[in-house]
Amino acid sequence: MKVVAEQSAADNVYVLRIQGDIDMVSVPDVERAFEGVLRRGVTNVVLDLADVVYADSSALSLIVWMDRQLAPRDGRLVLAGASRNVARVLELSGLVGLAPTLSAADGTEDALAGLGMPRKASAPLWESALSLPACAESLAQTRNRVCDMLSRLSIPEAVLFDIRVAVGEALANAIRHGSPNGECDTVEVAVTAYPDRVKLQVTDHGAGFDGRPAAQLDPYAPSGRGVLFMRALMDSVEFAHHPGGGTTVTLVKHLECAEVLE
Repeated sequence: MKVVAEQSAADNVYVLRIQGDIDMVSVPDVERAFEGVLRRGVTNVVLDLADVVYADSSALSLIVWMDRQLAPRDGRLVLAGASRNVARVLELSGLVGLAPTLSAADGTEDALAGLGMPRKASAPLWESALSLPACAESLAQTRNRVCDMLSRLSIPEAVLFDIRVAVGEALANAIRHGSPNGECDTVEVAVTAYPDRVKLQVTDHGAGFDGRPAAQLDPYAPSGRGVLFMRALMDSVEFAHHPGGGTTVTLVKHLECAEVLE
């Protein structure tokens, strides 16, 4: 097993590339490399799993340990490029989306993009905004309006469905938890389309929320899965608290080519 630590284009992001097996023998080597990255003051780490051919429960223990190191530092860990078999092991754990620092990406480039790393600048194809009353009756109409906007792009139906669910969860949270005055409050939605991605922002006027679960989610709990869904379906999910009150949730979905349809 081999571990290579590489600094990305940004000072606060390192990529740990692992080659071979992740088991009880190799985990200490990964831990030492990870600790070396933390000593440099880095808090955002991409774990490149593209060349990992075997992973067992030791890999899950390693990820839990990494999460515990990064959480107090407000850091993030992205698991990138896992093969189908390795991804299945990770899925069995249920960690992705539940651990506060943890997310997954198809590859290293997607992981870096999801962390907001520098990318080729591109002007928006278009921008649009709408405002809705903070009531449950407006949810379906707003989801449909957002998808109608995005239907102007060449987005696959499956991707459009993912966006519909994610923005629906963000809207539901804004109405349920971010609107203390009920229907007297409003929720704002901003949609920006780029050639390589779409960005959706949902803003409420509540007490503020940082996106972290209050406690480990009970699998039989009747609610509390909205943020998990957003993180699972989108490439980037960020929560920003406004000093005057309110939260903006920024959802980003990367696209291969978002051409505007005639």
